Amino acid sequence: MILRMPHLTIARLMIGGEVVRAVLSLLNATLIIMMLLGGGPSYAAEVGGIYTEPSTKDLGEITKIELFKGIKIRGWIDTYFVGNFNDPKRSTVNENQALSAIKSRDLTIEGRTFDVHSQSFSLSLAELEVEKVPEFGGVGFKFDLAFGDTQDIIVDTIKAASGKDSVSDFDKTFQHASISYVAPIGRGIRLDFGKFVTHIGGETIETVKNHNYSHAYFYTYGIPFQDSGLRIHYDWTDTFYTELYILNGWNVTSDNNKAKTFGPSIGWTPSPQFSLYLNYLVGNEQTDNDKFFKNLRHLIDAQVNFAPTEKLNLHFNFDYATEEKAIGGTQDAQWYGVTGWVRYKVTDAFEPSFRAEWYRDGDGFTTGVAQDLVGLTLTLGYKIPAGQYANILVRPEYRFDISDKDFFTKGGDFRSSRTQHTLGVGVVFYF
Repeated sequence: MILRMPHLTIARLMIGGEVVRAVLSLLNATLIIMMLLGGGPSYAAEVGGIYTEPSTKDLGEITKIELFKGIKIRGWIDTYFVGNFNDPKRSTVNENQALSAIKSRDLTIEGRTFDVHSQSFSLSLAELEVEKVPEFGGVGFKFDLAFGDTQDIIVDTIKAASGKDSVSDFDKTFQHASISYVAPIGRGIRLDFGKFVTHIGGETIETVKNHNYSHAYFYTYGIPFQDSGLRIHYDWTDTFYTELYILNGWNVTSDNNKAKTFGPSIGWTPSPQFSLYLNYLVGNEQTDNDKFFKNLRHLIDAQVNFAPTEKLNLHFNFDYATEEKAIGGTQDAQWYGVTGWVRYKVTDAFEPSFRAEWYRDGDGFTTGVAQDLVGLTLTLGYKIPAGQYANILVRPEYRFDISDKDFFTKGGDFRSSRTQHTLGVGVVFYF
């Protein structure tokens, strides 16, 4: 099938002009703030991973308080402004909110997870992560305090999919809350019990940890946001680990049935230039269906990272999922696709990233429309020092979404377009 780019009308050009002006205004404001803060070297580590890294700041070393030594801390404030050239009306999308997989007020950008508000300055997420990394034979903990539109979207979307009692207001405040113990066996068996950000996929909740500002279709539609249960981690060597997850199920803090979900995982990093991750989840995810070994949902997640040079990073993600009798209690569902990223560090401060993705939801089970989606995203990441321990990450982004069905809202016509162009900027202060 040949997909034709729609012609831009004068009205759309005017809307686009407003979007561009607003984006430039936000960029200018950010640069002015940076000038006021002043320059100087930055010592903040690049943010990545669900758990903190060895380079993450130690609260005891910063405060010189002995009691706080060994406690890692990091955080960020995430804001954005993005414009949708389809210019969907808020009244139209709000009237049809029940038909969207992602639940949010004024969802004027379809196909997104958190940056869903067109032409509105938005606070997406303010978050503080605190972790005491357990030593060999010792106990630790981790909790992530989070506020903002992101948390509301996660909780409201899970309630719609798994029942209103599957999550609570606790989940809006605590994105992650777990206790840890490293059993002194072999190299140390790490046990984590509690609520975790999901380990599945090539992206996570926080945009500052991802290659692009917006999330891929996999994250929006194909995998869970979070898990609750037990994680068992063991490093067999310095380059190879295995994990086993025993969970309540996809997303739910309070289980929506008596069945459990199981997830074996492996990770292999033979060199700094190459890594491979394989994850599998299986369990009955249907509300009030207590059968352990029937109506199972299977998810296979594979990720490959390859860095042929110091500046170039290639990342590939493949997901395939099925669920027995997911539609009307009689029809099976499946969804799958592939996502690829190319990220190049031009300088220490400037690092653009390009993402191409294809996602098939042939049954309409995850998106609400039986369709194939193709997305192309270009993100320009520019890091600006903000004192000794912090940075500001400015990320202008253009994204083009294509479906083989009418999926995107245009003006006052709900799901009347097969294409969607957006232009925006995300600004994240992190330390």
